[in-house]
Amino acid sequence: MSEIKLLLADKQDLSRAGLKALIAQHTDLKIVDEVKSKAHLIEALNNTDASLLILDYNLADFVSVEDLLDLQTISPKTRLLIISSDNDKDNIKKALESGINGYVTKECSQEEIVGAIRATSKGQKFFCNKVLDVLLEKNFQKEEEDCEPTNLSKRETEILKLIAEGNSTIKIADKLNLSHHTINTHRKNILKKLNAKSPAELVIYAINTGIITPK
Repeated sequence: MSEIKLLLADKQDLSRAGLKALIAQHTDLKIVDEVKSKAHLIEALNNTDASLLILDYNLADFVSVEDLLDLQTISPKTRLLIISSDNDKDNIKKALESGINGYVTKECSQEEIVGAIRATSKGQKFFCNKVLDVLLEKNFQKEEEDCEPTNLSKRETEILKLIAEGNSTIKIADKLNLSHHTINTHRKNILKKLNAKSPAELVIYAINTGIITPK
């Protein structure tokens, strides 16, 4: 099993110590750097070869939810997993809309956190049930019990499933033996049909309708 290189960013010493102790139990996981300031984090992103950044944005005088997109721009190849105690629905939605790979809370089990690390390091999407509960609340609720279901074609549903699982346009095109242009066209049609504004909303819809099962 290849080694997963991690960059750990958390201002709280106790939280970092706990995650380090957990990660040390697994030989396929290695922390290449740990930071507790925004300046150090930006420096580390520019100088380390970590495949995954583990971050808590919900701390004063550290990284904010608004910074998440900028961090991914600095190091596009470094995937991003949030491990936070934030329960604010708007903040969680903003985080997902920034394109992060996963979000679990600090209340999750050790097994779930390790599973999130391994999954997101591979580019898969991973959201714990506590985060999903917050996201699904008041999202995509039916205004009427007898409202018509959204009319996605079989191909659109197939592509939606692959999008929600974290696959890029290139990977989806390769899997389905279709052109990138065709996949992009389907993606635009899906967003329009679902009245969705972001990939995060597609993930929520896919979970809410049973197209994918939360991990």
